[in-house]
Amino acid sequence: MDLELQYDSEKGIYLLNKIRVIVLPKGSLESLQNSVNIILGLATKSIFQDVSATVFYSFLQDLIKRKSLRIRGEDKTEIEIFNLFKDMGLGRINKVSSDLNLYKISIDGNSNSFLDLIANSPYCFNSLGILTGIYRIIANKDVEVTEERCRSTGDSDIDYFNITVKETRSQYTYIPSQVFDQKNENLRKVEITKDETDIFINSIPSEIVPAVYFPYLFSKLRKIIGQGVYGIENQAGKELAKLYQQYNLQLIKEKYGIMDLSLMSILSGFGKINILKNEQGYLLEVDVLNSFNALHIDDAIEKRCFLLSSILSSLSYKITGTMLKLNEKECSAVNNEVCKFSFE
Repeated sequence: MDLELQYDSEKGIYLLNKIRVIVLPKGSLESLQNSVNIILGLATKSIFQDVSATVFYSFLQDLIKRKSLRIRGEDKTEIEIFNLFKDMGLGRINKVSSDLNLYKISIDGNSNSFLDLIANSPYCFNSLGILTGIYRIIANKDVEVTEERCRSTGDSDIDYFNITVKETRSQYTYIPSQVFDQKNENLRKVEITKDETDIFINSIPSEIVPAVYFPYLFSKLRKIIGQGVYGIENQAGKELAKLYQQYNLQLIKEKYGIMDLSLMSILSGFGKINILKNEQGYLLEVDVLNSFNALHIDDAIEKRCFLLSSILSSLSYKITGTMLKLNEKECSAVNNEVCKFSFE
């Protein structure tokens, strides 16, 4: 499968084979899961496994519908999907062995291997979900994925999983990624380079996830812990901002000529970011069009861009030299035209 990642500068978004995605710094999903894990502990495992299984299963279904991915027998489809996830920066997936309805799978170069802070046990939440989504497609049946060995414990250099294919076939939740039309045919292609384990987008180690990942995750968390989810989003935004702070922004400025918060749409496809400054050059407002954080996963009744505002606020000093607190005034999740933030 040919991987085509393109950036739409008018919308401030990335499209992978015309399906909207987010380009994140390497380690972002691990950082996000640690932020949730601190609060929810062992419950984090089932939440992230379900979210990743649903989102990536839906993503593969979208690729199939667009005929970017073709089901051509188990072995060929496996290889094609494994290559796809490696090219998305999510690790090298290998089939170790298969025996009837049991598969042994390894993942190398995966940034999702870490120790649970409470129980002191290893969990690869995202990998468990990704493999569940993949083998729902390949086997066309229900599957159970369990973790056998994890490199975070020090007893292995690679993460190993067992996948049991069941005789049943359930109806799975399907969340379509935002697919765009022919108006986007002439997008500027993005420079992609790879080594054995990592993908580099514009020379930055990255991982690519469907844009619906975050809205679906936080919608699910909100149903479990109510408004406590906003604290998780705020903490996760701070952790993600730390990863962005590792970038050499001077090199980025030389390449793109931009050194303010609107840089985020180029780096990650968060949405078109417009900056309003006063005559002294201080930031007054930030408008975000097509915010990934405001996508409708359920019936939104309030402002939803807490993760995005936390990332922008945490990066404000690194990029602008001024520590600023963001306040979201309007949000497209509640039928405003844009997501509008003001600085305090």
